[in-house]
Amino acid sequence: MDSRERVLRAIRHEPVDRVPYYYMGTKPINRAVAQRLGLGADDEVTVGMALGGDLAYLRPIFIPGPDRREFQYGDVHAKVQQTKGHESVVVAKRPLEDARTVADVLDYPLWPHPDNYEYRIPQATLDLCRGRALVGYDMGIIFLYAMGMRGMEQICVDMASAPEIARAVFGKIADYNWERTRRYLEANPGLLDIIGIGDDVAGQAGMLMSPRMWRTFIRPHVQRMVDLCRDFGVTPYYHGCGGFRALYNDFIEMGIPNTGRLQTEAKGNNLAEIKAEYGARLCLWGAIDGQHACVEGTPAQVQAHVRQVLATGGPTGFIAGPTHSFTEDTPIENIMAVFEVLKQQ
Repeated sequence: MDSRERVLRAIRHEPVDRVPYYYMGTKPINRAVAQRLGLGADDEVTVGMALGGDLAYLRPIFIPGPDRREFQYGDVHAKVQQTKGHESVVVAKRPLEDARTVADVLDYPLWPHPDNYEYRIPQATLDLCRGRALVGYDMGIIFLYAMGMRGMEQICVDMASAPEIARAVFGKIADYNWERTRRYLEANPGLLDIIGIGDDVAGQAGMLMSPRMWRTFIRPHVQRMVDLCRDFGVTPYYHGCGGFRALYNDFIEMGIPNTGRLQTEAKGNNLAEIKAEYGARLCLWGAIDGQHACVEGTPAQVQAHVRQVLATGGPTGFIAGPTHSFTEDTPIENIMAVFEVLKQQ
């Protein structure tokens, strides 16, 4: 059983020889892990494959240019600064902060455009990831981008008091997502297995909006992405941070079989409870605590944590991995400890 088959069987809740797993890390931690492993490259895909990951997260390649923009966690005018080794986004002003009408939204001249990308997966990447499941990642983000374009507080106010503006913002972003995903799938026939259509709609205390608001403003756009995945014969994966368990029944109704990255530190995200309630209907991804256990524990404690996650999430219908990208404050020894356990299943 190769990695691709293992992942697809886990998604279908069929028997697997072991729990499949993935790697995610920030650029600085990728460099550190690559150095530890003696790799010639330090990108996330290369590191993940070297650690034995069963799937690779891929994205269309942005083509820089003076008139080209892409969403940078929601803000096309963000600037990046280094603070004690951490990369943070500092925003002077949100692009649509002063928009007062639907026309202001629709006529904004610097919306990112699908033309700004190379969609064909490079042959070198395909060779590196041979036998792995390929995931087109971050293809369906809506609310996070809207927060960056409009401001978190303002887009929430829009949904409550200016729904026509909220719909215009979400619609522009959703159209961009849909077309970019369509082009990615069309350019790589039969190569992509999974499309990540998730979004950050929750924090550690739960949803950032009511489920009713999500169903009114966001769900129709997510459904459109699900339908696109179905048209191309790929499986959708709703990923996000925080506690969005309130949406799981919606996912099942919509035909979304995968959800993660199960951030077990967030409200409502107890792995054992979710596995018992939804484990037969959803393939759960994540659950390895990248916020506390992998940062604060000893290697032995980390290994015990990973074994417990595997025992609770498996044996199938589960894909193990960090609850978010491993960050710079994660000891390299702890990352090595995670993957020692995953490899030894």
